[in-house]
Amino acid sequence: MICTNGAFARQRRFCRAVVMMGASLAAISALVVLTAPPVQALPGDLEAITKASDLDSDPQDFRAIAEVCTRCHAASQFLTTPRSGNRWQQVYDEMSALGAIGTDDQLDRLVVYIQKNLTIINVNTSPEYELGPTLQVDDSVVAEIVTRRTQRHFVGMDDLGKVPGIDRSVLEKLSAKNRVQF
Repeated sequence: MICTNGAFARQRRFCRAVVMMGASLAAISALVVLTAPPVQALPGDLEAITKASDLDSDPQDFRAIAEVCTRCHAASQFLTTPRSGNRWQQVYDEMSALGAIGTDDQLDRLVVYIQKNLTIINVNTSPEYELGPTLQVDDSVVAEIVTRRTQRHFVGMDDLGKVPGIDRSVLEKLSAKNRVQF
């Protein structure tokens, strides 16, 4: 098919109109998202955060996560959705881009709370920097875990519990929350 100059010009105008309409819809969608009232914290959110923190006994960590995260979200939105450390990093980045703010201390405490209570690790594949905070062990224990998993994968909690320096009570709590995978 041969297009005349007039047909080509009409096609270009149509394409430009479609692109402009798409851009307008995207701008309107962004405006709606940015101006929509945030989901407010629900009564009892601080209590729910505290209750979910059986692996973190610092009340300042509970308050920090409540002050930063429940400005826009009900606690159930993040307490019921454990994630890997990498996925939590994506969430931090997304929330920061959307305007989430907190003091340096609050953000440090938020990270500690999430690492201890809401992060899922795979003992055989998670990066070293995720193992220590979630298992609540020091670098020497992490090194022992990494050395062992390169020789032979861990097969369960009893196997992991044999590593010197592992706190069995922490393992039991992580296991009850399904936070450790093999």
